[in-house]
Amino acid sequence: MYSLIKFGSCILMSALLPISFCRAADPTGQSRKSLFAKHYDRKIIYHSPQTPGYTCWVGAWIMPDKSLMVSFVQATGPMKDRPRAPKEIRDANQWLKKELQRDFTGLRLANVYLRSTGGGATWDKVAEAPFASPFDRPVFSQSHIGLLDGTILRAVDGSQLPTTADLPRRVYFQRSPNLGKTWGQPEVTPEPTRPVEFLGDYGDGFSRVRRLRDGRLIALGTVIRDVIRTRGTGYPPGTNEPLMLVSSNEGKTWIPHLFAPEEHRKPGAWNEWDTAELPNGDLLCVVRRMDPGNPSKQVRWQGLLKKKGKTWGLDQYGPSTLVHSGHPELLATREGVILHIATEDIHWTEDAGKTWQPVVFPGLPQRFRPSTAPASLHTRYYPKSVQTADGMIYVFGHDGWDNSYGERDQSIVMDTFRLSTK
Repeated sequence: MYSLIKFGSCILMSALLPISFCRAADPTGQSRKSLFAKHYDRKIIYHSPQTPGYTCWVGAWIMPDKSLMVSFVQATGPMKDRPRAPKEIRDANQWLKKELQRDFTGLRLANVYLRSTGGGATWDKVAEAPFASPFDRPVFSQSHIGLLDGTILRAVDGSQLPTTADLPRRVYFQRSPNLGKTWGQPEVTPEPTRPVEFLGDYGDGFSRVRRLRDGRLIALGTVIRDVIRTRGTGYPPGTNEPLMLVSSNEGKTWIPHLFAPEEHRKPGAWNEWDTAELPNGDLLCVVRRMDPGNPSKQVRWQGLLKKKGKTWGLDQYGPSTLVHSGHPELLATREGVILHIATEDIHWTEDAGKTWQPVVFPGLPQRFRPSTAPASLHTRYYPKSVQTADGMIYVFGHDGWDNSYGERDQSIVMDTFRLSTK
């Protein structure tokens, strides 16, 4: 039923696959002691048409024609005296009653799409995809990916679009043939079944879609097991379980994989996560979760998804030396190392996460440095990264944090640099 996409060479896929898969991990044959960032630059690439601006939750990807694209949520409209969400929605989401500025009813909401054909030197706004919701993030910007035929695939959470009729009230995919100007019908994915039947809400949804070197796509997310979303019992309310969907035909069909053992299917044990593929086909994963010893604190854990035929099993899952900082972001680089990119330092590993070291940014301005590591870079919130064929690394994020509407003047920021051993 599922056929693998065939590719003639790594070069054919160079715009979409990390070139580290086509090269030795270290061309010199020697282990690196330090990695430095060269040609570092930071600039704002977009600000809302109003101030304070609300632009956040950035996604980034490379299209088959090698152009760069980013997407993010934008909200514009009055700061006060707006309509409120319907009472039944406010009753089901208590924070809408307590924090009026987190109710986005009555605002103009859209996912904005920017494109650069000049390596990030200039950006054109190519599309705005409007939506109406009390919530600001039903479309997962960080799930976007450019497909081989030039279309864009994205994940959407229909449960976050309660005022829009005739939509699945669950996570689904959509695709655009014209750089985000229009989007096709919802494509609903199969539901995992272990050991109860899901009603179709994948919680925080799929926040990453990545391409493996064999051409398959993987979508990373979580399933929330609680009495509202499942038929059956046996799991405490709020239990998140990691879910990976795998597609061998550009997202037309997906196979769900649930891989966490029982001890990691507990409240707070798994939240947002990301992976990077190793040369042997294993996946290094870094996870945001609650500290088992202090549920009020969030920490980073990491593990390996060991490849087993066409699927994977979780191994070596435990605490990481990395500091918690929003959604984990991993980048497999041309240089053969994997970067962990965060608002608290950029780290690299060449031993599948056994050790992490900060990337050194010589001469970095003080305002760009985190307090914990003066030599490394403080990225903007919820970063998303890509590396182009010429070796340039791009990191996109937004000024601010998980702000309410009007709380902070946000903008979309781009950091660029190259890696060097000296």
